[in-house]
Amino acid sequence: MNNETPEKKNSLLKTLAIAGFVAIIIIIGWLSIQFVSVIPNAFSSLASLAEGINQYEETTEGSQETQSLVVTSNTTLVNSGGSADISWNTAQAQGSYVFSYDCADGVAVDLVGANGVQNIDCDSNYNVGDVDTLTLAIDSEKNRYSDLSYTIAFIETDKTEPTAVGNAALTIVNSNVANINLADETEEEILEEAFEDSELDEIAQEAVDETPESAPSNPSTVTQPPAPVFEQEYVYTIPTSDPNGRIDLASRFISTGVIINQRFVSTSINRSQSGAIQFEVKNLGTKTSEDWTFSFDLPTGGTYESKVQKPLKPNERAILTVGFPEANRGSFTFEVDVETSQDRVSANNDFETFVIFTN
Repeated sequence: MNNETPEKKNSLLKTLAIAGFVAIIIIIGWLSIQFVSVIPNAFSSLASLAEGINQYEETTEGSQETQSLVVTSNTTLVNSGGSADISWNTAQAQGSYVFSYDCADGVAVDLVGANGVQNIDCDSNYNVGDVDTLTLAIDSEKNRYSDLSYTIAFIETDKTEPTAVGNAALTIVNSNVANINLADETEEEILEEAFEDSELDEIAQEAVDETPESAPSNPSTVTQPPAPVFEQEYVYTIPTSDPNGRIDLASRFISTGVIINQRFVSTSINRSQSGAIQFEVKNLGTKTSEDWTFSFDLPTGGTYESKVQKPLKPNERAILTVGFPEANRGSFTFEVDVETSQDRVSANNDFETFVIFTN
């Protein structure tokens, strides 16, 4: 009996040890299941927190509103071939300003600076630097009245999109369309007529807008116009001459009129009064021209021969006004001819314009 008792005790201890080990395994397995079920929720919460932070940052960055620039000009009415000075309030930050204008039929705009005249394209952005004024040379060839809408935008340093934008508009008058006599119309009357024309356009547009439109056959093909791109492009560069380039002087009629107090006024000419003709000569080539002259027959008889004119750099132009005595006739055809050496294109050196003198 004394020999069996230790054996029984050892057997009981082994049984208890095995049972404890099994229990520990079961507990570890249960804890593992619980841990695995908790981990996805923890990662999901962390992901939601990160997404919320990103959305907040995007909202904060996108919440910056574009400010407004107040754009003004020294005139709201410009004769074709004339100029206008525009200005705007400056932004309180480091950066530069961008100029652009909307495309309009027959309208062209040049930027005039200390270094010359710069041709620019419509619906394009031109960085004009850290300035608050610009001089625009404006031409309109097709319509009696044309609207020029333009935009000034401010772009901060190291940014590509504007943080401040201003818009304004001018009215351009071409007195050569429909033989309009500007001398008989005041600026207020011209603006009133232009306003009436714009009202008619608005009425016609409203009628078009009210016309029901059929739904597109495939709505998925309808695309939105792209947003404007603002490029850092400086335009005030000194014209340079290419020694191997070409010279191309082109003449262009601007207007006829009279000279009052040493100032040219575009208007009709009475046959019994002195008149004047105004035209432009521009170097469309890439090389500075030689000296040049121009000439044309006078309505009173004889020929006007100019003195030698200074060379024109590439893209540089000269606007010339020549007066003449009373015509004493009903009409006359002016034939202006520009003469220079080494001109590659002679077809645009001269022009003709027919003028009717009033009684």
